[in-house]
Amino acid sequence: MNPNPANSALIAVVGPTASGKSDLGIELAKRYDGEIINCDSVQVYRGIQIATAKVPPEEQQGIPHHLIDFVDPTVNFTAVEWAEMADQTIREIESRGKRPILVGGTGFYLHALTTKLFESPEIDQSIRPRLQKILDKRGPEHLHKNAGPRRSATRFQIRPQRLA
Repeated sequence: MNPNPANSALIAVVGPTASGKSDLGIELAKRYDGEIINCDSVQVYRGIQIATAKVPPEEQQGIPHHLIDFVDPTVNFTAVEWAEMADQTIREIESRGKRPILVGGTGFYLHALTTKLFESPEIDQSIRPRLQKILDKRGPEHLHKNAGPRRSATRFQIRPQRLA
């Protein structure tokens, strides 16, 4: 084992749900004096237990788990935000002389961490209610006809009935 985790390759265990990633991650953390960083886009959300196969605290075998159960399900949480937090968490773990181990099923999160993604613009939360009022009052055809640039080829690939 490399005595300086900061000079080591990052360990990532990714794959489909129920494939044994969590158990392998815990074993690797025990073997290499590591801590686990959740790399699953659903496990970040509080209160969503069953559909995510989250490892309950009593089964974590004393291994610290990071970036799990910390986002309210009503919050729009992006891969870019996760990557920024994961990067900070990795540095904190390494500063303690421990090895960070990414565990989860979201390859996109891993990609966001290892590749600079674009920053998504802030979402204007007032748009949806305004568009819903127009949809309710004037119908999907009107909304479709007035959506986006007049010459947008994409606009015509979406059927108006799908706007509801």
